Amino acid sequence: MPERRRRRGPMIDFLLIGLIITLTTIILVIILSKDDFKFQKISASKETESVPSNLSTESSAFPGIRIVTDVSNDKQTPFAIHYPQTDNKAFNEAVLQYISDSKETYLSSMKKNKNKEAMGELNISLETFPYREHYYSFVLTKMVYLGGANHEVSTKTFFINNETGEQITIKTLLQGDENNLASLAAQVRKDLQQNLQLKDDLFTDELEKATEPKWSNFNRFSIVEDSLQFYFDEYEIASGAAGAPIVKLPLSLINPLLASDFQIAMETIKPTKPTNTGDSNTKRIALTFDDGPHPKVTEQILDTLDKYHAKATFFMLGGRVQYYPDIAKDVLARGHEIGNHTWNHPVLTKLSQEQVLKQYTSTSAELKKAINQDATVFRPPYGATNDAINGQIPIPAVLWTIDTLDWKHRNAQQLLPYVKNNLHNNAIVLMHDIHQSTADGLDAVLAYLQGQGYEFVTVSEILPYRQ
Repeated sequence: MPERRRRRGPMIDFLLIGLIITLTTIILVIILSKDDFKFQKISASKETESVPSNLSTESSAFPGIRIVTDVSNDKQTPFAIHYPQTDNKAFNEAVLQYISDSKETYLSSMKKNKNKEAMGELNISLETFPYREHYYSFVLTKMVYLGGANHEVSTKTFFINNETGEQITIKTLLQGDENNLASLAAQVRKDLQQNLQLKDDLFTDELEKATEPKWSNFNRFSIVEDSLQFYFDEYEIASGAAGAPIVKLPLSLINPLLASDFQIAMETIKPTKPTNTGDSNTKRIALTFDDGPHPKVTEQILDTLDKYHAKATFFMLGGRVQYYPDIAKDVLARGHEIGNHTWNHPVLTKLSQEQVLKQYTSTSAELKKAINQDATVFRPPYGATNDAINGQIPIPAVLWTIDTLDWKHRNAQQLLPYVKNNLHNNAIVLMHDIHQSTADGLDAVLAYLQGQGYEFVTVSEILPYRQ
C-alpha cells in the first residue's frame, strides 16, 4: 500500500497543478475581455481609490449615445462628471483618458493643498450636438476649484462619425489643406478682434499666438446647426472678464474650405414670378413690414390683412426670429412672404464684407430653423447699401417707394395720409410691425386701397412690373 501511494502521488499533483493553471487562465481571459477593464486600469490610482463615487450609465435621446455620470459627495474633494459613451471602443478610451487625467490632477492637487480644510470642486458638463444623420459634436466644459476663490474653466471637444467611430479632426474637416487652414485662422482672428464684447479684454500677443495657422490651435471645435464653433479657455486669449470666448462661423461663410461631407448647399433663390402677368396697368401695391416679428403687433397686423384678403411681405430680423419662431411660422402659414432684414439692423455700409455676409447668413440660418425655408428677398436696414453689398447677397435686395414714416410719428391717424399723398401703381410701402400705432392704423389704409381697386401682392410678385 505505501508503495502504491508513492506511485500515484506525482500524478495527482500534476493534475491539480494543471487544473489550477487552467482555471487561472480562464479567469484572466474573462477579466481582460470586459469593456470596462481599460477604465479600471485608467482610473485606479492612489489618489482616486480613496474617494468613493457613484458611477452610472444611462441611455440618451441620441441614437447610439449613452451618458455616464460619475459623482462624489466627498466633503473636501466633491466632483460631478458627465461624459459620452458610444459603441466604439477607441472613442470611449479617448474620452475616459481625458476624464481620468482630469480627476487625477484635481485629486492630486487637492491632496497637496496646505489648507486641509479647504473644499475643492471638479465639474465636467457635457453638451451634445448632432449634425446631419450620424455626426456628433461633444463639448465637455471643465470647471475646477482648488480650495480658493478662483476657478479654472477649460474645454475639450470630440467630433465623431457615429456610424464608423472615426474621430474627425480639424485637418479632416479642412481637407488637409494648409491654405484652407490659413484662411480659417484669419477669419477666427478677425472675428475675435471685431467682437465688441471682447474689445477691451483681449491679450494681443496671446491672441495672435492662439490663432496662428497651426492644426493644433484649432482642435477644440464643434458643429452646432449651421455654424462651426471654436472654443478658447479662460485667460487663454483674454482677461477673466471675457470668460471662455467662443467663435461662431456660419458654415456658409467658410463653405469652400470644408470637405464635401460638411459643405452646405448654397443656392441662389430667385423671386417668384406670377404665372400670369396680366395687364401691366392693373393696380397693384406691395405692403411691407420691417423689424419683426413682434409677439403682439405682428399677430394683430396678420388679422387685419386676413380681413381684407391681403398679401404682404415681412422683412424679419434674425435676432427676433430667434425669440419668436412661432410668429414667423404663422406669417408664412397665412400666405405672406418672408424677407431677410439682417440679424440686428446695422448700417451695412459701415461693415466689412465678412460682417455683411455674416449678418445675412446668420439670419438665413435662423429662418430655416424656424420656417424650414429661406427668405426670398432682402432689405438692407435704413436702405444703406451699394453694389458690393448687393453682390454678396444671393437674393434680390429691395427698398421701397413709399415711406410712411410710422417709425417717426407713431400715430395711427397719420398712416393713411402718408400713403394717400404718395400713392402710385406698383408701389412698395414701408411700414414696421413693431409699433402698435401701425397695427392700429392699418385697417384704414387697407380699406382705402381696396376701395381704390388695388390688388395686394408680395414684393416678389410686384418686382416684374418694376423692371
